[in-house]
Amino acid sequence: MNQIRALSLLSLALCALPALAQGPGWTANATILRIVDTSNGGVNVRLAPDVVDCVSQSGYGSNYASLYPDHPGLNRIKATLLTAYAMNATIAIYLSDSTCRIQEVELGGR
Repeated sequence: MNQIRALSLLSLALCALPALAQGPGWTANATILRIVDTSNGGVNVRLAPDVVDCVSQSGYGSNYASLYPDHPGLNRIKATLLTAYAMNATIAIYLSDSTCRIQEVELGGR
């Protein structure tokens, strides 16, 4: 009986894995669907494939990674994001934590 219970709990835990927030780490190679300049001076980015369970700034939802206005590379990273969007190029984004805070970007993907 305990084995059945343990297997059931393991199955439930494995099913819940996709619900975990993405990050820290690199996203899969992605294209940019949407770039949002937020009122606080930051940037939100929607990718395909989606990032999941993020806590985006300004309430844009769980599929937006966020570049905050206090990031020292804000303007350079935004320029790379805009270039990738305009060229429909592949990009990889390094998320520094499970809220999907953007730390680094790589044009051309990983």
